[in-house]
Amino acid sequence: MPEIPINLNVKIRLKIFFALLAVCQGGQAQGFVNLNFEQAVITNISGFDYAQVRGWTGYYGWMIQNYSDGVAITYNNETLDSANVSLEGTNYWRPAIGGKYSILLKGGSYAAGLVYPWMTNGASIGQTGQIPFGTKTIMFRGASNNGIVLSFGGNALSVVNLGDYPNYSIWGADISAYAGQTGELLFNAPWQTGYGMLDNIQFSSSPVPEPSTLALGALGTLLLSFYRWKKHP
Repeated sequence: MPEIPINLNVKIRLKIFFALLAVCQGGQAQGFVNLNFEQAVITNISGFDYAQVRGWTGYYGWMIQNYSDGVAITYNNETLDSANVSLEGTNYWRPAIGGKYSILLKGGSYAAGLVYPWMTNGASIGQTGQIPFGTKTIMFRGASNNGIVLSFGGNALSVVNLGDYPNYSIWGADISAYAGQTGELLFNAPWQTGYGMLDNIQFSSSPVPEPSTLALGALGTLLLSFYRWKKHP
């Protein structure tokens, strides 16, 4: 998506529309909401589609900075080289990886950062809520994830790959130290290196498998396949 020229009329209409929508939806619960991004409202203003994703706020994306202050993000679109947060549906050329919608984060290129200094922050999407008591792991689906950083309350979480599937991977991180605490869960695509899609965020009471456990599981699968091949070549 080419960078849209700033239009004051579009900016005002966006803010009024989504502000009224927020009033109708009411307050946010203590816990996290809309962890699969399915609760979204799409509107078309002056030929461009925009989305509000309940519970979530975008930061530093092109459209966010110039139009909506995090209230709305682009829909079924993405920038050429600028940092951006967008909601992608099943009918986009890079389709949603679960359900009707997924979030795409793009950190932006070196060139865009030189023109717009705020783009060196990359792009992020976050929500403030309480981690359920007893939680040990946070998991989510990710596709084409390159350098996506996950944090809670400003503290970076160490994310590991828990399994690969045809169009996405399962990622997980130990979040047990923050169980019962309230803070912002933030996904960030850093400037220049960050890029990827997100979906289906879940909290689990099971611990994250250790890397050695994952390696042993992969080795076991490989040995089982070899045994079957030897038995039935």
